This record gives sequence, C-alpha cells and structure tokens, in this order.
Amino acid sequence: MTAESPRSAGWVAIASGALDVSASDLFTPDAEILLLPAQPGEPFCLTGDGARTWRRLVTDGPLSPADDGERHILDDMAALGIASPDPTHPARITRLDPPRLSSPFHELAYALTARLAAERGIRCVFVKGPALHHQGLREREHSGDVDVWCRPEHGDALAEALTEWGWRREPDPWRGTSVHHTATMTPGDWGCEIDVHRRIPGLVLDDADAFDAVAGRSEPVVYAGVAVSIPRADVHAVLAAVHAVRPEIGAGARSAAASATAAAMLAAAAGSGERACELGAVPVLERELAGLLPEQTIRQYRGGIPHDWAWRGAPDPVRAYWRALREEPLATRVRVLWRFVWPPDDIALASARHAGDAAASPTTARWRRLARGLRSVRGASR
Repeated sequence: MTAESPRSAGWVAIASGALDVSASDLFTPDAEILLLPAQPGEPFCLTGDGARTWRRLVTDGPLSPADDGERHILDDMAALGIASPDPTHPARITRLDPPRLSSPFHELAYALTARLAAERGIRCVFVKGPALHHQGLREREHSGDVDVWCRPEHGDALAEALTEWGWRREPDPWRGTSVHHTATMTPGDWGCEIDVHRRIPGLVLDDADAFDAVAGRSEPVVYAGVAVSIPRADVHAVLAAVHAVRPEIGAGARSAAASATAAAMLAAAAGSGERACELGAVPVLERELAGLLPEQTIRQYRGGIPHDWAWRGAPDPVRAYWRALREEPLATRVRVLWRFVWPPDDIALASARHAGDAAASPTTARWRRLARGLRSVRGASR
C-alpha cells in the first residue's frame, strides 16, 4: 500500500515581476495585469477571469480551487509559470502595484535582474536610472537601460543568468583584463539593455571594497512587486556625480556643464561630502566638493589613483587603449593587442555593427576594422 501524495497547502501567485496596468493608457482597456513569468519567457497581460483569479492568489493566497473549472485555470497558470501549489515558492508575489516607472517593461527588467541575483545568492545594487529622479537628484525620470552592480566575482554568473532569458552578452576585447568593468547585455524580443558592473569608474577603493561600502548604505524599493536595492541618496549622489564628470576619449577637459550637474547632485543630498570621502571619490570630485567640505578635509582625502580615469582622458582611442594596456601584465598586453588587431569573429562582427558597417563575413569585418584602426593611428600620429 502506497502513501497518498500530500495535499497542496494552497495555490499562490508567482512571477518574476507583476504590475497592475488596469489604469494605464499604455495598454488596451481590457488589459489588467502585466506579468513576467517565473520561468524564461516574455511578458504578457491577463484579462477577465484570469486576471480576477490571479488577483485573488496575490491578496488571499494560499487558495484551494473552488471547483474543477478553477482547478483547470490554476493548472494552466502553473504551465505558464504564474501560479504554484507551493506557498514557499521563491518567486511568490504578495503585492500588485501600478507601474512606478514610466516604462512598465523597464520596470520588469529591474525585477527580473533582482530575482535572478537573489536566486543565486548574489548581492547587487541598482545604480543610476529612475531612482535618481525619485530621490530628487535629477529631473529626468527615464533611462534607456538598467545598471546593476555586484562584487567582481559574481558579475559573470549574473550575466550568464540573463542569457537564459534572451539577453546576449556583447563581445568585449577587454574581457579578462582589469580594464573590463561592465558586461553589456543586449535584449532579445523584449526588455532593455542591462549593464552588469563590477566597478564604477572613478573611485579609489578596491572594486570589492567599493561595492561593499555602497551595499552597506543601500535601501530597498519595490519595482514590479520585487524588492530591489538602490544606494541611499547621499551615496547615490556621489556615484552619479562621479559618472557625470567622467572623462570621455577625445572630449578634452571637463565641461562646466558636467561640473555644475555633479555639484548640484552633491548639494541635493545631505551627507554626500562625507560619503565621497568614504568611497574614495574626492580625487575626481575635488572641485565639485569645494562648497560642501572644508579645504583641510579635501586635502586629506585627495590622494589615491581613481580606477579607469587617466586613460579615458586621452585625446584619441589609440592613445587611450595604449595607456590602458600599460596597466596590464606583459602576457595580457600581447593577448589583448592581438585581439584588437585581429579579433575573433564575435568581436569583429560587434565592431562592424557599432561602426554601422554591414559586413558580409567575420573576415571582411576584421579587414575593415583594421583599416579603421590604421586611420586612427595616422590621425593620432599627426
């Protein structure tokens, strides 16, 4: 005699992200709930009976099906990855809010990234983006991508998790070097670009120490029913100010507009001066902190070498990349230099796309890339 299977404790709503869009003019009038399933898939909307049942799972779950008809609905929802008979499911949704961001799909990308990180035990912090607007640090609300920061040893794992959902990692010739600080993930059929950072350029602290310092001064915000971590306003102001004044290859000296933007963000968050000292941001923000910190404090913390700063200020790509290469061991320099001269197929084709060159083959892309590089070298020598 076999034992009976244990009865379900009741059904609950699950998803990688969920939003109540019943009042949104971005969707058809019958659309009520925008969902991203708990298993790899694309967002879709619930309407009618399905929406009503799912709302009950959110607000009143765990629930037992009232009849066979409801049981069939729940079975169908389980197949879609939006309901589960397990009340402890890690993707359980217990609240349903209207969109917080102007782009609901952008909000789902935040929720998904946070879910994937949590499933793998990866602590992460979301930087820049709409949170700056909500914290009163910038006027613009929307951003075109999602920026997530985690410890250096976890970046590849989070990037790999995103590939299972349709994102593609952009090839980068600097991958495997200390210069490489971001994995750029481009979306498939839905979503936005997601940048997985191992560091924020411009800080003096070691990458892991800088992340730990920011993560230790973070706060939760709910996007699409999922709690995500963002820096507190005083910390976020420092990171955004550093980003605002970062040098761009060939752009010359820091502009007055960039400096004014950074100074305004720092002034808008009480305590940002102290956080700049703790994060090792004083060397790159010395001018912008002049009105917030005593001169003696600025002198005390102005030492150190900011990561990824000097080479970014070079007048052209050739000199910028050469300066960056000089920071690497000899064996790495040789490997990366060859990767720039005659790159593998994926890097060659990515370079062609960025140059607006519809190359017919990787070999053609390599030759055209080499020609562009030689023109840059001649320009730099002049």
